[in-house]
Amino acid sequence: MEAGGCGYHPPVAVDELPRSEADDATRGSAVKLAAEVVSRLLAAAMPFLVLRRLGAAEFGRFGELQVVALLVAELGELGLSNLASRALVAGTATLGSFLRARLLASALVGLAALAAVPLAPVLDRRAGSGPPDGVGLALLIAWFALSGWAEFLGVALRCRGARRHEALVLLALRSAAPASVAAVLLGGAGLPGVCGALALSPLPAIALGALLLRSTRPAASAPAVPATRVLRESAPLAVHGALLLLSPRVEFLVLSSLRHGSSEVGFFYAALNVVWPLGMVPAAVTAGAMPALTREAGRRLAGADRTAAAGGSVRARTAATLALLGAPAAVGLALVAPELSRLLLRASAGQALTASTMQIAAAAVPALFQNAVVASALIAVGRARWLPWLTAARVAFAFALASLLVPLLGARGAAAGFVAAEWLLLALGSAACRRAGFAVPVARPLVWSLLACVPMALAVSGVAGSLPAALAIGGLTWAATLAAAARLKPALVRQLTGDLRYP
Repeated sequence: MEAGGCGYHPPVAVDELPRSEADDATRGSAVKLAAEVVSRLLAAAMPFLVLRRLGAAEFGRFGELQVVALLVAELGELGLSNLASRALVAGTATLGSFLRARLLASALVGLAALAAVPLAPVLDRRAGSGPPDGVGLALLIAWFALSGWAEFLGVALRCRGARRHEALVLLALRSAAPASVAAVLLGGAGLPGVCGALALSPLPAIALGALLLRSTRPAASAPAVPATRVLRESAPLAVHGALLLLSPRVEFLVLSSLRHGSSEVGFFYAALNVVWPLGMVPAAVTAGAMPALTREAGRRLAGADRTAAAGGSVRARTAATLALLGAPAAVGLALVAPELSRLLLRASAGQALTASTMQIAAAAVPALFQNAVVASALIAVGRARWLPWLTAARVAFAFALASLLVPLLGARGAAAGFVAAEWLLLALGSAACRRAGFAVPVARPLVWSLLACVPMALAVSGVAGSLPAALAIGGLTWAATLAAAARLKPALVRQLTGDLRYP
């Protein structure tokens, strides 16, 4: 790394106890997770508003539009949020350096959005697929790009210790989208109106984030770094970010290209919109734990880490937390999928397909959760350049498997490919962490968490026909199981939860 760059070179505090770092990671994850849960629940309503009002076929077109816009808008992110979460904590670059870098990257997004207006209809006529119109695509590119700015301001607030302020920004961002869409749909607008409402929805969150950021101070003094150097150092994370966005969408893209215009595409996209939001849980947990995880990696690289190679307290704590969250989420989703699809869809023919697709895709959730901590560990230990290769392997495998399974099994085949690809990525990522000397223990907590789901599964299976009852009984049973484990193995529970109280 060049001298004066913004890569992480932390000061080593040998007397800093790893357990206190794990407690800090847990507290940070708890605040971040609470903000994400509330805000994402609000945002998750938006796709299903479109589905119910516009129908499955139009919803499938909206899905194609969203996926393309999201991938284009990733040009405006370029891995800068992940790099900032380390550099701003370490004091190796100023916030202004990152803001200038984002402005340069956003210029690329603006050019892409302008090009989308005339180009998208040409692709639509030539290939018989692709976005329904260029204006809609440009508006959704603007939505994702502006949302990225709001989330980046949240990252800056978190790095300055203002976790509650970050929560307010996320709540403003995620609540504005469904509120705007609901307003235009109730007014009789179609897909263009939905796209326009979404494009404007991040503006209040950006204004709020900028206002809150002015009231905080940097955690440490830092040198100004040229924007070009920031972009150069974020390049591996940028490639990884684009691949990461493409990765869970490969199966949808293959299905939409082979079954373009059919309702099956819309039904499959509805199932994915139930599974995808679950990804906010591991993202929030690892984002909250990232400062402590980074400091642990710094101590380990300096030879001052007192923990075992595969049992570092922050890594073990975060992996166990995600296992305890991911296992019941997967089991619960598989059990309530039929009732959930009945509530979301009007067409009875699509309910069975959507439910079975959800049940298959639920098997990917435990791996999806653990992949987040594995990727964060590689970033923390300075192996971010490995991530694009790992994700590219997942994308290539997913494309090959989907190309084989979708013609045979349709949406169900696409879901099966999604599951296989997520578990492959976990295996590859875990091996990479061991090679980096920063192993993450994922197998043991996964096995125990899945076994602990047995009482919950038995309880929920009897009331799966009622979603409120299933959620309530499932949550109570899972809590009772953990309480029983706390009495039988209190030391283990203390290791996983630590001290959640703020000093």
